Amino acid sequence: MIEGIMQDLRKMVKAVEAYSRTVETRFGVTGPQLWAIWELGKDSPLALKDLASRMHMSPSTLVGVVDRLMAKGLVHRAQDPLDRRRIRLTLTEAGRAMCDQAPDPAQGKLIQGLQDLEPQAREGFRLGLAYLVKVMEADQLEARFFFAEG
Repeated sequence: MIEGIMQDLRKMVKAVEAYSRTVETRFGVTGPQLWAIWELGKDSPLALKDLASRMHMSPSTLVGVVDRLMAKGLVHRAQDPLDRRRIRLTLTEAGRAMCDQAPDPAQGKLIQGLQDLEPQAREGFRLGLAYLVKVMEADQLEARFFFAEG
């Protein structure tokens, strides 16, 4: 049984690495950048806080991703005309074109799979992962992205 679990973990890591290489080579963006583009393509404009919530991460973690997307001309950031304290994010034409051509983000598949689990199975999975994180002494590490973000 442990061998099967280890094999499945290796397969997941390998799938994530392959996806990341494909996205970076084909589109010139990282997995997290594509995920942000994909979320903005589904529903924008979005506030940074709302985009971070959809991506299940903190806004401070997402700022660097958005900055790099802006530098690539894929995302536009502007003040919300109704509340100047809020920032609205939208895709540029280039960002929209990329969104239309790109594959669904691997993170979206993972989140959908977790949502599809029965609540009791999801809680068991969460507890099992939390235990493994503790055993690996990784509980103090900052969890940022599945994919490299540079």
